[in-house]
Amino acid sequence: MLHAVRRALSTLLLGCAVLLAGWVAAPPAAACSCAAATTLEQFEAADVVFTGTLLSREVLHPPGGVRSSGDPALHVFTVDSLHKGAASAEQPVVSADSGASCGLELRGDGPFLVFATDPADAPEGQLAAGLCGGTTPLTPELAAEVESAGEAVTGLPSQGTGDAPAGVSDGAPAWTGPALQGGTALLALLAGVLAVRRRRRLERRATVVVLTRD
Repeated sequence: MLHAVRRALSTLLLGCAVLLAGWVAAPPAAACSCAAATTLEQFEAADVVFTGTLLSREVLHPPGGVRSSGDPALHVFTVDSLHKGAASAEQPVVSADSGASCGLELRGDGPFLVFATDPADAPEGQLAAGLCGGTTPLTPELAAEVESAGEAVTGLPSQGTGDAPAGVSDGAPAWTGPALQGGTALLALLAGVLAVRRRRRLERRATVVVLTRD
């Protein structure tokens, strides 16, 4: 009896030792690791930088029920101020679902300062962003930093806020502005030509009247 109890106790202790060794030797769970970067470096690395509020967030899980922290999450922002690149008034930005896969981790609707890239293989008009890119809640200090970063990179002041920030598309084709400017210039040229012709006709009439009186 005593021998059986000792055997059972030894087996239990051996099992605990094996479990403990496996727990200690197990590698840590995969997580996103971001290198430290300044606001200027993040500004330079981004294709588009804007401030805005978050309208919606939708995770696009693949069919079949298999889910991952890397599944794409589609964020739609209302752009309040554009500091670099071009964006639409309601800009879609895709990211991984979880911060464990370097996805955006945003709480509330903002406002946020968004640093995004424009991948060549992304659908037209869709940007991408990640946890390491610099996207974060907007603060007055960050607003001042991004203004300075914009001036340092472009040599020009960052584009200000307004109902239609510069570079933000309201749905009109890109050629609309140049076409309107060209049309205005053409109308001005035609008006000038007509004015010259009218003046010449008046001068000719005046000359005929003078010759008739003599």
